[in-house]
Amino acid sequence: MKKAAFLIIFSSWGLAAVAQVQIRPLPEEGFEKRIRDFVYNLWIVDTHEHLMAEENLDGSSMMDFMLLLHHYADDDIKSAGMGKPEFAELLTDKYTVAEKWQRVKPFWENAKSTAYGRAVLLAIDKLFGIPDLNDETVEKLSEKIREAYGKGSWDDYVLHERALIRYAILDVGKRRLDDPNFRYVEKFDNFIRVYSHADIEKIAQNADLTIASLEDYEKALEKAFDEALARHIVGVKSALAYHRILDYQDTPRPVAEKVFNDLMAANSDDAFPFEEVKPLQDYIMHRIIRLAQKHDLPMQIHTGLQAGDGNIIRNSNPALLANLFMQYRDVKFILFHGGYPYGGEFGTLAKNFRNVYIDLCWLYIISPSYAGRYLHEWIETVPANKIMAFGGDFHNVEGAYAHSLMAREVVANVLIEKVRTGYMTEAEAKAVAQKILYQNAKDLFGLE
Repeated sequence: MKKAAFLIIFSSWGLAAVAQVQIRPLPEEGFEKRIRDFVYNLWIVDTHEHLMAEENLDGSSMMDFMLLLHHYADDDIKSAGMGKPEFAELLTDKYTVAEKWQRVKPFWENAKSTAYGRAVLLAIDKLFGIPDLNDETVEKLSEKIREAYGKGSWDDYVLHERALIRYAILDVGKRRLDDPNFRYVEKFDNFIRVYSHADIEKIAQNADLTIASLEDYEKALEKAFDEALARHIVGVKSALAYHRILDYQDTPRPVAEKVFNDLMAANSDDAFPFEEVKPLQDYIMHRIIRLAQKHDLPMQIHTGLQAGDGNIIRNSNPALLANLFMQYRDVKFILFHGGYPYGGEFGTLAKNFRNVYIDLCWLYIISPSYAGRYLHEWIETVPANKIMAFGGDFHNVEGAYAHSLMAREVVANVLIEKVRTGYMTEAEAKAVAQKILYQNAKDLFGLE
């Protein structure tokens, strides 16, 4: 074993040079394989999924290769130039498998180099034994997909036996509520996204309540929250960065009440500008946070990249949330998606606020090099108990499995580099892996 020293060395990560400080003895031979094997054999907690129920896919018109392209890969296929209506037709039974392939092929060939495309290729290789998606394999892959789902329990096989996911956290209603391997969070964003009298009436109908005042509206929110608690949710989720800026001021109640009354007095379908309804929306967000606080539930918040196209990225900068972190010191805020592309701000928030946690869900299929670059930095700046390293964020289990492999590879590479340079010992690296891939999420969500 080499003697420990204090020095700066440089090693490559992608195209960037990463400074490493040697503060531990350099490792014994074979540490790379031992760390990689450890990471790949860990049971993990999947902190975020949108999985479709397997039974709902029976007889689906996309029960062919399009099952693997319909989520995330579709974003890059459309970015490469395919129109949304044309892509949507490929998810119907309008065309044969061969016809679907010929229509999507030119766009897939341009998009398959992205990490979304790499996840598809990884899934078809590891799960179906097909090395590429092309003219010769598309029919065979489609048949293998139908065969896999025809046998039943495909989801369980992929998630538990192959991905080694002990628990997965999903939105309520997406999966079997009696399955012990799944836990659920719930969104109350519909109470915030109100722009008209009609929006309020829709919430009243769903709650089976009469809403004539802001007090009634708050009671409807509390009723919805109580119903979610009865379903044993483990957290609250907000995805409003897709729809508005992540700036939530603590609006005085009289100000919010005036906005509410103005909406109720307007014609049903008259939509108010965002600037006019923002005070009410902000007020309701604070009410939701206080409900989470009351019931000791963590809050997951979408930050960074929005899926799809045509959105405003500056709306989702996690730094916009700092006032919430300061006001609600005993609420645990979990920031999603590595804050891509706001990695520096993301890590700073988790370092400076004891109630802020970072989650790398979705991140490896956005950019594995970004994930690796910033995981290096976050390990150096953020306490290890505050990092959660994997959430598949997929509609299909095949994508979640492929994403888990990409996550394990990045985590293993980062930790190997940390050990190689003497930043940490092999034992420390394994302990960090166990925390960020399993224990932290288990503890934070109270999973048993």
